[in-house]
Amino acid sequence: MKKIKLLTVAAASLLASAAIAQQTAPTTTPGSSTMPPAATAAPPATFIGMQTADQIMASDLIGMSVRGAGDESIGEINDVVLARDGRVIGAVIGVGGFLGIGEKSVAVPFQMVEMVRGPNTTDHVVIRKTKDELKAAPEFKEREAPSATNTTRTPAQPAPAAR
Repeated sequence: MKKIKLLTVAAASLLASAAIAQQTAPTTTPGSSTMPPAATAAPPATFIGMQTADQIMASDLIGMSVRGAGDESIGEINDVVLARDGRVIGAVIGVGGFLGIGEKSVAVPFQMVEMVRGPNTTDHVVIRKTKDELKAAPEFKEREAPSATNTTRTPAQPAPAAR
């Protein structure tokens, strides 16, 4: 019995000393240029203090006019598609129609969207596609959220058998 306790204490001591050795920072000698990992790590993300000139607000992007490769008017941005992790996936553009009637929604990857800002022009978006190419593209359909009447629920436990 004493042997088991002694082996347990010895094993715990070895594990604890290995853990402590891994946690200590490496030491540097006076002529060495090696810095501890904590000093070279990037600072954690914090808050954004101000919008920069190369950034645009989503509220300004939605409704912005879209111009094609030949500087023709294509439509306007109706929405933006985001991934759960915050990445911007695409822009939903309303194409065709008149005053929203007969308009078709087409989504393009956000890499295709070029934002144009300048003192001599109003802010707009350019994509390197023609109006005809976007009209021929498949219509973008939003995912439908399940409705309360559309969901089926399974009971947590089956009903007791009748006697």
